Amino acid sequence: MSVITTTPFKKPKCGDMHNLGGLATTTIIRDSIGGMIDLLVVGTDPDITQPVIGNDMTEDYFPGIEESTVNPDYTRVNPDGTFFICIETVGTFQVVLADGTEFQITAVQATAMLGKWYPARIWKVLATGTTGDFSVGY
Repeated sequence: MSVITTTPFKKPKCGDMHNLGGLATTTIIRDSIGGMIDLLVVGTDPDITQPVIGNDMTEDYFPGIEESTVNPDYTRVNPDGTFFICIETVGTFQVVLADGTEFQITAVQATAMLGKWYPARIWKVLATGTTGDFSVGY
């Protein structure tokens, strides 16, 4: 079971699931200026050694919208500042999602998603609470 540790948003109820689709879905896949964002991984962060070793993290992984030092004129994430992670080893992953919600990917989820891109728009991976290894894609 996933653990949402903090969120600035209301917790969804069963009836909220009927509101999916249409405009609500469209706004999730657009950046702040209305451009479409890929739902598939189209690149990786060339500025880091991958995979990132979760137990060795001393600071949060947060590339923001910084320009790449390896590929000048390109950012290291999607236009909205998010990225995906590919779970390389089983462990826990403490992340901040695109909406600002702090979320823990549990070891059970990591086992199910081992070697796959986790289907969430991630803004930051927190060093505290992250024990598994991951690769970064956007």
